[in-house]
Amino acid sequence: MQKFIKRTLSVMLVLALSISSLAACGKKENTDNPSTTPAGDTTVNTGSENNSSDSTDTTPTAAEEPAMDLGGIEIIVGDWWSPQETPEPRNQKEEDTLAYRNEFMKKHNFTIKQVAITDWGGMQELFTTSVMADDPAAHVFLLGWGWIAQPLANGLLYDLSTLKSFDFTEDKWIKYITDLMTFDGSIYGMAAGTPEPKLGVFWNKRLFKEAGLDPDLPYDLQASGEWTIEKYEELCKQLTRDTNNDGTIDTYAQASFSVDYLRGAITLHNAKFIGKDENGKFYNATAEPNFLEGAQWGISLIQKGYEMPAPEGANWDWFIAAFHDAKVAMTWAEQYKCGTWADMTDDWGFVLPPRKDANTPHTIYFNDNIAVIPSCFDEETAEKIAFAYNLFTNPTPGYEDDKDAWKESYYPSFRDERAVDETLALMFSDDVRICNDVQPFVYGTDTGPDFYWEAYALVKTPAEKIEELTTKWETLIADANK
Repeated sequence: MQKFIKRTLSVMLVLALSISSLAACGKKENTDNPSTTPAGDTTVNTGSENNSSDSTDTTPTAAEEPAMDLGGIEIIVGDWWSPQETPEPRNQKEEDTLAYRNEFMKKHNFTIKQVAITDWGGMQELFTTSVMADDPAAHVFLLGWGWIAQPLANGLLYDLSTLKSFDFTEDKWIKYITDLMTFDGSIYGMAAGTPEPKLGVFWNKRLFKEAGLDPDLPYDLQASGEWTIEKYEELCKQLTRDTNNDGTIDTYAQASFSVDYLRGAITLHNAKFIGKDENGKFYNATAEPNFLEGAQWGISLIQKGYEMPAPEGANWDWFIAAFHDAKVAMTWAEQYKCGTWADMTDDWGFVLPPRKDANTPHTIYFNDNIAVIPSCFDEETAEKIAFAYNLFTNPTPGYEDDKDAWKESYYPSFRDERAVDETLALMFSDDVRICNDVQPFVYGTDTGPDFYWEAYALVKTPAEKIEELTTKWETLIADANK
């Protein structure tokens, strides 16, 4: 079991210097500001004083360091999805987690809560404007991976490697995120716990059955190692059907958002737009042959007629209704889209994108949300935030070795357990390869207009789009490397 508190004597000395309330970037926190103090007190309180151990006893023992008094500071972990009120525990683990957090908050005299401070569309702007105004809307922000470039370039992210409460060699930290956010020895972002689920392929089980296919065939192919692009294309051919023999296709094999589909096709070939070399420098990776190979494979399925054409006059997101209403048998989408299919009449499943071939591992790209601390905090305040967030991200005692505990929160979102037990478990395993495309870290690059949209629409070939973006991105990459 990990210790509840991991720190060195030096951080204890730093933290002991002040027991005053936490100030935002040297200012007193404005408790009247709804962006910094969300409505509702969501601090957990499960009556931990009834625990057999006295959580208020700060007497050091041989196995425990003395408690550090943080002076009643209130820390906000800001995202765009968490409720304003702490939900009631749904199972024993959630009860134990609340009790554990309440205990360490009482012991060290601070509170920490994770709440939505804005919506998805407002998060990037809120981070930038509030931090630049020295009045951040949260003490720890969870940012989408595509929002990192500008704050990083503008020096708005705190160097976490200087904070003594963080030990990024601990197993709880997602290593590829730490590596991704490391520049010249400085670390600007982190992620703890189970990684975010990635892009996959949803399929309609009824349409599979009507095409003479086992409704669970993708699961079986994934389990046997036969879920390859060759097999996928065979299924596309069978699933694109003229059901009444009138010469018009009635159900297509697939329809997807151009960005999701082509990014998946490129990634499964272990290709990326922008890479990061051994010296930490960005480079244009579209010149590598596997990038063109992946893009051409994805486009070829459109050219063969397996992709449903956009209806005339349809909105950009027409493909969502196409799958929901059983116009197509498959769609490439992020795992979170499972909520979009919650009211579908037909059953559906979820697997990883296919492998390139039987000798190649499944390859997925990262898209985890990244936790950052604003750079405007002074050292003393940042150390307090780090101390608290380190405890907040610790595994609940007694569950450190429960490798399947994460599944409980995902089962309700799917129609079958195989999506969780097999697909998501595979995403989180060492059997998949992470392709770290760092394109979002080069400010000014935009893969949609610069590549995906016209390539998907067959307006220009992948080779033509690569040539165009190479010229356009050359200066942007050079600027990022400065």
